[in-house]
Amino acid sequence: MPPSQYGPLIPRIGDEPLVASAWEHFVQNHAMPTLGVRKVVLDSWRRCQKESVDPGSQRAPGATRQRVHQLTQQNRDLCDAARPVLGSLRDLLRECGSLIMLTDPHGTILLLVGENRVRTAGEGINLAIGGDWNEAVIGTNAIGTAIAMRTPVQIHACEHFCLDVKRWTCAAAPVHDPVSGVLLGVINVSGVKETFHGHTLGLVMSSARLIAGEIAHQDAVRQSRLLSCSMDFFTRYGSDGLVLCDCRGRIIRTSGPLPHAGGAQDDLPSWVPGEQLDGLQLNQAQASKLRRHPGWLKPEWRHPVRDQDETLGTLLVIPAAAAGFRAGPSPGADAHSPIEDAFADILGHSEILERTKARARRIAMLDLPVLLEGETGAGKELFARALHCTSQWRGGPFVALNCGALTRDLLASELFGYVEGAFTGARRGGLPGKFEQADGGTMFLDEIGEMPLEMQPHLLRVLQDGIVVRLGDTRERRVSVRLIAASNRDLRREIAEGRFREDLYHRLCAVSLQLPPLRDRPDDIETIVGHLNVKLAEKYGCKPKTWGAAVSQALLGYHWPGNIRELRNVFEAAFALSDDDVIDPSVLPPAIARAAEIPAGEVSGGRSAGSLSLSRLADLEKRAILDAVDQSCQNMAAAARMLGISRSTLYTKLAAIRTSDDP
Repeated sequence: MPPSQYGPLIPRIGDEPLVASAWEHFVQNHAMPTLGVRKVVLDSWRRCQKESVDPGSQRAPGATRQRVHQLTQQNRDLCDAARPVLGSLRDLLRECGSLIMLTDPHGTILLLVGENRVRTAGEGINLAIGGDWNEAVIGTNAIGTAIAMRTPVQIHACEHFCLDVKRWTCAAAPVHDPVSGVLLGVINVSGVKETFHGHTLGLVMSSARLIAGEIAHQDAVRQSRLLSCSMDFFTRYGSDGLVLCDCRGRIIRTSGPLPHAGGAQDDLPSWVPGEQLDGLQLNQAQASKLRRHPGWLKPEWRHPVRDQDETLGTLLVIPAAAAGFRAGPSPGADAHSPIEDAFADILGHSEILERTKARARRIAMLDLPVLLEGETGAGKELFARALHCTSQWRGGPFVALNCGALTRDLLASELFGYVEGAFTGARRGGLPGKFEQADGGTMFLDEIGEMPLEMQPHLLRVLQDGIVVRLGDTRERRVSVRLIAASNRDLRREIAEGRFREDLYHRLCAVSLQLPPLRDRPDDIETIVGHLNVKLAEKYGCKPKTWGAAVSQALLGYHWPGNIRELRNVFEAAFALSDDDVIDPSVLPPAIARAAEIPAGEVSGGRSAGSLSLSRLADLEKRAILDAVDQSCQNMAAAARMLGISRSTLYTKLAAIRTSDDP
C-alpha cells in the first residue's frame, strides 16, 4: 500500500525496539528520538497525553449489558450488514488466532467473533463485547485511532499507548455512511503481536467497503418503499415545501418552496439531498420517537411515513407562508416560465391513455427519477419530454440518449465525457458528457436495459452523489439532473438473470409509469392517423388524402408490434405511394392489408385489438415480422425500421418465432 499523509500505513516489525525506547522517553516527558516512530502513532500519543490517558491502564472500560443492547439496537442496520462479513473473515482467519469485531462510531464493541482461546486472552484487556476502545480512554489502538483519524490504521505492539495492550497487534478501518459520509462504526482484527501480518489492513479495508455496500443496498430498498409510500403526500401538499427524510434523518427528496437562512433563521438546513437533519433520526428500537428537536422544526410539520407497522421515514410539510421564513424557488426551476400541460399534445383520448396522462401529470411535479416502461414505439420519449416541460426542471435542457444504439466504449464517453488524451481519437480539449450537458435539466436514457452491466455502477454513482468523472480524468464534477429512464425490457427479469443491477433498479424506479401499447387503445388510431394526414400533406405540398373502409379495417385490425412508430412509418409510406388523393389497400404492407380480412364482428366499435384472441394477435405479429424480413431481403436493420422496432427487439421476436415453430 502507498504511504498516506500520516506516513507508512503498515508498521515495520524491525522498528519495535526503537518504538519502545521512544515511548519510554515520551511518557517520561524526556527528549524523544523519533526514528522508527510513524507519524500516525506519534500524533496519537500526543492526543493521549492531551487527554491525560494513563499509560499504565490495564484494560479498557466496559459498558453494561443493557447499554450494549441499546447500542446494538440503535446500530441495527450496521450490525445486520456486518454479521456475514465478520463470519467470512472468521473463516478466512481461522488458523491465525485473530479476533474480528465491529464497534459503534464511538469505539464500543458490539459484535465479536473468534476462537475461544483468543477470546479468553482478549477478555484480559476487555477486548470483548461492551469494551470501550475510544482513544481518549485506552490510548493509541487501531479502533480508537481509526475513529480519531477517520482513516484505516494498523497499530502493532509497542505502538500502543497503554502498557498492557502492547502485547497485541490490530488493524481497523472505519465504515462510513455511503450517502452522507458520516462515520457509522469500525471493523477491527486483533491478535497477539506474533500474529502480525501486513495484509490484515487490506482485509479490514475491503470488509469495510463490503459493509458499506450492503448498507447502501438496504438503504436503496428502504428508500424505494419510502418513496412509494410518500407519493400521495407529494400530491396532497403539492403547493407547500416538502422534505422527505429516511429513518436516519437524511434528506432523500425535496419539492416546492423551502425556507432558507436569513435573519433569525441562520440555523436552517441547506436542504441538500443526503444532508442529515437533527430531530428526524428515528430510534431503531422504537421508530416513533425522535431524539432532538431543533428550534426551526415545528411539530405540526412532521408526518411519519409508514408501511404496515414499520416507520420508514418522515415527511416535513412546510407551509409556503410559514412565519419568519422567506421562501425561495425550488432548485432548477425557472420562475418566469409558466407550466403548460405538455401532455395535451400527446394524441389520443382513450380511457387508458387518459389515465396514463393523469398519473404522468402527478409524477411530473415530483423531484424523483422516473422509469417509463412500455413496448418499443409506445411514445416513451414523447412522455419524457412532456414530463420535463411540466416539471421544475423545465427551464433547463432536455438531453436524450439511446443506450442501445451505441457500443459500450462510445456509450461511456457520451454519458460521462472525456479529457484530452483519454483514448485514441479523443478530441483536443476533451468533451463534456451528456450528464454535464443536462445539468440543471432532464436527462432521458432510453433503452436503459441495454446498458452494459459494468457501466451501471457509474450511473448509480451519478444518481446517488450527483458526481460525474470524465474518462481519463480524476476530477469530480457535480451535476444536478432529473433522470428519466425508459425500457421495453422486463428489468425484474433482467435482474434475476444477472444482466441488471438491483440497486440501480431501485434508484431508477422511485416512480414508474407504464405506457399502454397501441393495440390496447385502438380508439386512438383514427386520431393519430388524422393528425399524420394533415402533417404529411404539409410536408409533401398536397391536400390531405382519404381512404375507404378497407384501409380503416386494416389499420384497426393489425396488431402493431412497433406501436405508434410503426403506424407512422406505414401511413407515411402509404401516403407517399398513393397515386391520387385516395389511399388504396394495395399500398399497405401485405401483413397489414391482410388484417382487413378479420371478420367485422372482431373489429366492431373500433375495438379490434381488444377483442382478438391472443393466438390471433400472435399470428398477425408473426406474419408482419416475417413479411418485413422478406421484403427487406433479410436486411435486419431495414426490417426493424419498417416495423418501427429496434434490431435487438426484432432478433428477440424472431428467436421466439423459430422456437414456437420447432416441433
